[in-house]
Parts: sequence; C-alpha cells; structure tokens
Amino acid sequence: MAQVTITDLLRVIAAVPGWRERGSNGVRLVYDRSCLKLSTIDRPDEILARARTSGHTTAAWELTMYATSLPGVRVWLSSLDGEHLVDVSPFWADTPTLVVFTTTGGQMAFPVIDCPTAPSSSKAATTGHATGGSAAVSKTEGTRE
Repeated sequence: MAQVTITDLLRVIAAVPGWRERGSNGVRLVYDRSCLKLSTIDRPDEILARARTSGHTTAAWELTMYATSLPGVRVWLSSLDGEHLVDVSPFWADTPTLVVFTTTGGQMAFPVIDCPTAPSSSKAATTGHATGGSAAVSKTEGTRE
C-alpha cells in the first residue's frame, strides 16, 4: 500500500496524457516503498509523475490500470481535504486483481489490466482482463477499511 496525500495523487493523475498522446488505455503505477510513480503502458520507462509516500510502508508493487478509471478518482478526491492521506494498493484476494483507493469516508476499486506483483493464481485471471471502467464505491462513516 502506498500512502500519499490527496493533493499529490491528484497531481499524479493530472499527468496522464490524453488518449491521442498515450496510444493505449493502460497506465502503470509503480510503488517502490518510497514513492508512487506513473507511466504509460506504451512508454513504461518514461516517468510522467511521482509522489513521495508518507506513513505506513508495505512491500513494493506494480500494476497497470485503465486510464479511463482515473477521472472518477479525480472527481471523488477533489471533494476531499488535500492534505489527508489516500491509500493506493493492489487487492488480489479475489479475481480479477483490483486497484483500491481508500481514504477517510470511502474507497473506490477498479479492475486492473496487469499486476506482475500479484500471486501467480491472481495474475492468470488478471492479465488481459478487458472490462475496465467500472468502479465499486464504499462509504464508511468515521472508520477506515
């Protein structure tokens, strides 16, 4: 799980280029235990934005998610206090693997295209998953899930 401020995550999301510049619908999020990095699937080595992490540290992870999922995250986070932390993490207890954004008051989850750091049983079900764009939103009052 990467913990970053809402302001920093919004800045990272804003760095996603438009469809014509991207050439594909995939964006990569890579967490290396010190920062969250964003690149596109067609140019994985070109880091478009990064955010330093704060708070709790977990194992490093990498995932490729649908760029079309990010506008919903942006709208949701824009309504919250920018200095609060948001947790960004892959979730592979079920298939397909999901990327989950969690902060005080709710969470959003989206299917991912690929998650090479997922356990092997989840990788097979995730790779090539072609739906994308749907979100599960959960709101909790005063608790974190």
